[in-house]
Amino acid sequence: MRPVRARSLSRQVHEEIVQLLDSGEFPAGASVGISDLARRFEISATPVREALAGLAAEGRLLFHENIGYRVPALPTAREYADWAAARIAVESSALLFTFGPIDGALLDAADSINEEMRRTRWDGAGSSARRYSELNRRFHAAIVAVARNPLLDDLQQRLYAGRHFANVFIGRGMPAVEHVVAEHQRIVDALRRGETAEAARQLRAHIVQSLERDARVTDAAPSLRRLMQGLAGEPPAATKDKRRGA
Repeated sequence: MRPVRARSLSRQVHEEIVQLLDSGEFPAGASVGISDLARRFEISATPVREALAGLAAEGRLLFHENIGYRVPALPTAREYADWAAARIAVESSALLFTFGPIDGALLDAADSINEEMRRTRWDGAGSSARRYSELNRRFHAAIVAVARNPLLDDLQQRLYAGRHFANVFIGRGMPAVEHVVAEHQRIVDALRRGETAEAARQLRAHIVQSLERDARVTDAAPSLRRLMQGLAGEPPAATKDKRRGA
């Protein structure tokens, strides 16, 4: 690890710690000590303390009085399902509130990221899972950016930063990437045709299908799908069954 030198010191420390978190240096649940990092970076404790406070505000770290900073545990099945619901609310709604022409450069960027996901040989190792998570985050960020709304961009960024949601595959097996890539492509294709409502529908379906492919949250996926039916103006499945006398 290279020593950290003055620039915007707390900002540089922030960036260094983000790299350590993303590399898996501090696993889920691990404590992150101010004095240890200050020694490692060969600086005083003040910029480290400022950087850690910023990371806690972003949701990348948790802070407990008299205990200190800790890497969030990986999300539970319920938290993962709640995350998916929040992503549907933010990401698909962003596409429904897209005004003006769609920036083709953003769609080109999304296509490029998706193609990299398609041609990469994923081995399921921690570094591979982190690389997949980063590409997936960048793809969805490019899609949300189509709305040209900085507040939605910020919300989407926070969704991926908090509670280690971006790293849910580490140590748990890779998803079926070929299905993910195909679903991503349908979203981009709809946007290229200018069909933002269809792109939003495809995005909602993609998020729920990702849940259904994950055995940890199979119980939550049907509930989320019923909510999606309500968004589309259809009565939930349970309601339809009652109307049929089931």
